Amino acid sequence: MTIEYREDDATRTAEILVSGKITVEDYIAAVEPMQAFIDRHGTVKFIEIIESFSGVDSLILWPGIKFDWKNISKISHVAVVSDLGWVGPMSKAAGALISSDVRFFEMDDLEAARAWVKQA
Repeated sequence: MTIEYREDDATRTAEILVSGKITVEDYIAAVEPMQAFIDRHGTVKFIEIIESFSGVDSLILWPGIKFDWKNISKISHVAVVSDLGWVGPMSKAAGALISSDVRFFEMDDLEAARAWVKQA
């Protein structure tokens, strides 16, 4: 599986682990529970852990944009965790464009990222 998804209702925090190429099946398996989580809580927080990334199936680009557009105002905090060199600058650029508080952490700081998001 390319995407693993976990959620914690007590802290309104969802964690997404990405490893490899994201397929349509992986996307649907993660987005459906994410949407239900957002609908259940209103405002949520995310931890996105990117171990590796080798692309995304082009068929999910438009549904992904629609999901983001619908939900971005409902995501208060995002911790992006990765050792991939390009992820930090990309997450910082994205954070400048959205209202969510976005912070980047390296993999060695995963527990700090979890603590930051859960305490937010």
